[in-house]
Amino acid sequence: MFLFCLLLASFFWVLNALSNKFTTDVTFKANYINAPKDKVVLNELPKVFGIRVRGLGFDLLAYKMSFGKPEINIDLSKLKQFNNQKDVSTHTISSKAFVPVISEQLGDQLEIRSITPNTVYFVFDKRAEKVVEILPVTQLNFKQQYKQFGSIEVKPSITTVTGPASIVDTLNAVYTEKLILNNLFETVTATVGFSGDYQQQHLTFIPEKALLHIPVEKFTETSRKVVIDYVNVPEGVELKAVPSEIELKFLLPLSKMASLASARFKAEVDYVQVNDHFNQKLKVNLVQYPDFIQIVSQDPLKVEYIIKKK
Repeated sequence: MFLFCLLLASFFWVLNALSNKFTTDVTFKANYINAPKDKVVLNELPKVFGIRVRGLGFDLLAYKMSFGKPEINIDLSKLKQFNNQKDVSTHTISSKAFVPVISEQLGDQLEIRSITPNTVYFVFDKRAEKVVEILPVTQLNFKQQYKQFGSIEVKPSITTVTGPASIVDTLNAVYTEKLILNNLFETVTATVGFSGDYQQQHLTFIPEKALLHIPVEKFTETSRKVVIDYVNVPEGVELKAVPSEIELKFLLPLSKMASLASARFKAEVDYVQVNDHFNQKLKVNLVQYPDFIQIVSQDPLKVEYIIKKK
């Protein structure tokens, strides 16, 4: 019976105490919302505010006993000091300016006495928008005899970038995040985002991702003899290269094997080199070959020559 009376007395004492007003400090997590569409905030804003509030114990108890930090929304569209700024600048706003915004959320039953930090610094820039090219960044490794065949196709090839005008105005292209693929033996399609560096620069993209189409084929090595032609030879002069042909070694995709028979190869020696490099070997220029091969070697690169009068 005594214990029951003690508990009952304690209950009424607590009830009476909570009916009184108290002043206490509560830490709130800050969410910044409704930033003006024509501005970008460049600096990191305070993530929490310490707010000294006064109110009835009943009202304060909910905040003191909550799990995690209670949250408040800082509506930037309601701050005249912020919206009146037109140019790129640093602006200091007293935390007192937040009181009406925060009071709306806490209700009339709590009185805000002070806010920490007492000032907030905003560094902002005009918001700009631009359409730029997307450039892929890749690190590709292939199985033996397999290689990339053709350029990487990017879909879409452009994106709309939005962010601080001081950065957006300098961009002509943006890079994807690095795509690393190993042991490739077939054509691959992969979805990638943009480099993480852009997030630190407060840039956003529409669309946020791109599709990379990487053509992969199996290659075989083969060779071809190409007879040397001569250009810019004066009338009455005969120029002869020694040897009179070169050997090309190149990689050929298997899918183009049938096209090799009709492919044109052309190698030239320019007589102009005789005047520039008398008694020296002449460079052989490979001026025509199919675009689907990858040259491995050319032998020789330079040739000796014989000049005769006709």
